[in-house]
Amino acid sequence: MPLNKEIILAIDGGGTKTDLAAGEGNGRIDFLVSGPSTNLKSRPENTVKADLYRMLDSLFLESDYSKEAITAISVAAAGGDRLEDKVRWREWFLDYGIKPRDITVMNDCLAPLTAATKRKEGLVLIAGTGSIAYYFKKDGRAIRAGGWGYLLGDEGSGYDIGNRALRRVLESHDGRRKGGGALCASVLTHFGLEGPMELITYVYEANYPREAIAGLGRKVIELAEAGNNDALAIMAEAIQELERLLSAIYAADAKSRNGSLVISGGLFQSIFFRQAFESSIRKAGHHQAVILSHYPPVIGAYMCALLEKMDHISDEIEENIAKSWQVAKTIKIDGGLVDE
Repeated sequence: MPLNKEIILAIDGGGTKTDLAAGEGNGRIDFLVSGPSTNLKSRPENTVKADLYRMLDSLFLESDYSKEAITAISVAAAGGDRLEDKVRWREWFLDYGIKPRDITVMNDCLAPLTAATKRKEGLVLIAGTGSIAYYFKKDGRAIRAGGWGYLLGDEGSGYDIGNRALRRVLESHDGRRKGGGALCASVLTHFGLEGPMELITYVYEANYPREAIAGLGRKVIELAEAGNNDALAIMAEAIQELERLLSAIYAADAKSRNGSLVISGGLFQSIFFRQAFESSIRKAGHHQAVILSHYPPVIGAYMCALLEKMDHISDEIEENIAKSWQVAKTIKIDGGLVDE
């Protein structure tokens, strides 16, 4: 590797998985590494740190990078705007032996926003494993609604949808709710179970119950698209919760309505869910343009690193990003193994 080659590391740490991109300052992405969730509020700190180090180990093993070549690190993490989490991330990299000039740790909402707009300002709504709405102002201040985690909130998220489905199944089993047979059968099939009573052991003894329940959310949306009334009702309830997040932002700052609304997260990958959401917010009087980035959030985190040292992402740099990220060498960390 040329001695003057400077490398940027970008990380998007979500509730389900973590993505790492490594590239140069000219927009060329060389490597993409995918690993387990690095959400410190749902996984033990020592586990998160170990998984991060496994991702870094695999990157340095497969590349010709040296640790000294890393000049900037940009981390978009759940809770990345909390001081204690900023400190932990910084310490992990330094302990690993990477000592870049800049380590930026930010809330994970900023990554999809920047991926869609090439700017670090605007309104973004995330509905994935968790949910949150964030409005980043030009002056650096921000307004948020939601993002309280699955024990205290995450309304309208994949976890919320999965949890609502499980509650309906159990209420039907108890006789507290009529119907629900088709939903119950689908939920049990999804988990590979024979009866509702088995859900207690399956859910409470799962290594990561939050992820197991959130994964059910996608199945519920598939059922809704097939016309299942219970699933349609659950999805409608979730969309209403997402609207409430947006309404809270609008009420806090009317200027948040002026630009586009960037949407991100696993739920919005469903065209059916996305169309239902857009139809619902239009009926509620929200007429902002809705944008779903064609870049993944980790590329937005990489762009954030670039914007720390330049005023804007030039057309040339974006062209390099567009040409390189999908053909970058990909490494997947899964179950303690490195799979290419």
